[in-house]
Amino acid sequence: MFDTKSSFILSKLGIQRFQSQINNPSSEILFGALWGDILTLLDKSFNELKENELKLLIKIIKSIVEDESEYPFAKEINNLNEIKREPKLVISFTNVKTNLTKEFSTLIESKPLSVLENSQDYKRKLWLEIKEYKNGPSTG
Repeated sequence: MFDTKSSFILSKLGIQRFQSQINNPSSEILFGALWGDILTLLDKSFNELKENELKLLIKIIKSIVEDESEYPFAKEINNLNEIKREPKLVISFTNVKTNLTKEFSTLIESKPLSVLENSQDYKRKLWLEIKEYKNGPSTG
């Protein structure tokens, strides 16, 4: 981190330091991973996921893709501008209520993976929403 003197000098040059998402909730910084044409939004960096959270996430993605090959992981994203084309499906694994429904046509909101892995009720709700998506998303 920068000390006070460095922060002052940088501010005089018009350079702002990075701020964490916790301290700046209106920030556009986000944590997510792009899996082919599926975007997953996470409550922490993809690299900070525990092994059991990662396994659950991969299981969820594979249930949607239905491809027996390796899961189609493309890249971790930290900003929506990194996405070149609109994903077919966005799954938000955060507790943050977002306005992403305006930006993305198909959005499934779920609890964070750490909560989801220990709750059959939340898992059931998510699976039902995924099943509804796979059976034919609404065209309106």
